[in-house]
Amino acid sequence: MPDLTPEITSEVLKACNSVAGEAAEAFGRAFDLANPKLSVGEAGSYDPQALPDGFNGPGLVVLLTVEGSAALVVFPQSSGILPEWCPEPDPTGQSKLDTLAQELGMTLLPEDLMPTDFAAGWAKTLAGAIARGGVETGAAMLPLEITGGDKNCTATLIWPAPKPASVLGKGGQKPAAEKSTVALNTSSPQPQPKPQPAKFSSLSVKRANRVEDLPKYSRSLLKIEVPVIVTLAEKRQPLGKVVELCPGSIIHFEKSCEEMLDLDVGGHHVATGEAVKIGDKFGLRITSMVLPDERFEAVRPCV
Repeated sequence: MPDLTPEITSEVLKACNSVAGEAAEAFGRAFDLANPKLSVGEAGSYDPQALPDGFNGPGLVVLLTVEGSAALVVFPQSSGILPEWCPEPDPTGQSKLDTLAQELGMTLLPEDLMPTDFAAGWAKTLAGAIARGGVETGAAMLPLEITGGDKNCTATLIWPAPKPASVLGKGGQKPAAEKSTVALNTSSPQPQPKPQPAKFSSLSVKRANRVEDLPKYSRSLLKIEVPVIVTLAEKRQPLGKVVELCPGSIIHFEKSCEEMLDLDVGGHHVATGEAVKIGDKFGLRITSMVLPDERFEAVRPCV
């Protein structure tokens, strides 16, 4: 697999041009644009001393992580194409942004550089987010002209960003530890209380918000490959009819082509969705997740 470097600019340019229609529709669904269109501009190099318009202000950043590096798609707020809810999206808005990130990852990059992680978030300054990502002078930069109705915007695809985990964070810095106050006492030492055993509560356990925050043994579990199956339709037939099948035979299913499709992971039904076309391939847009089955156990009285 090739690396995410400026040397693959021609491959990225080819991928963007070949699926411009699908990417434009993704922008239209996320930003509520009428008749969205996308045209790819001329590739260039990133120069922090000559930033494009709007990069010194806030905007939306879409993060496409590929094997420890990332490509960024940035949208200046000054362009006027971003919805008003973008800086503080509700669950529905965040779902739109996450879906946009996934669709851009499958359209704007070559097939052999399929992202392993997607994210979208708001940055107080686009230049700051790009700098936190470790983007250096000479990185590849590709303008994307987006139009929809009476709105237009120039988004920019930039790569590589070797520090993807820091792009949407607060400078990639960990929260500062609380300062403790030490009082100096010149009097005679006082007896120290006997240390009490630490009390642990389930509420005090820090919840991991990112994959990087998980313990190593948990992260190793995430590398296990499981079969992901989308079921279009299914039907039971007698064995006699099955052996009669031949090229040209047609099997009729009771399921309508407009019904939702089922997504199974590791033999378990986890979600439903609808079929979508991405370039010359098909995908599944998840519309709802399946909640795990509830289990009830009888409580026996103590004897």
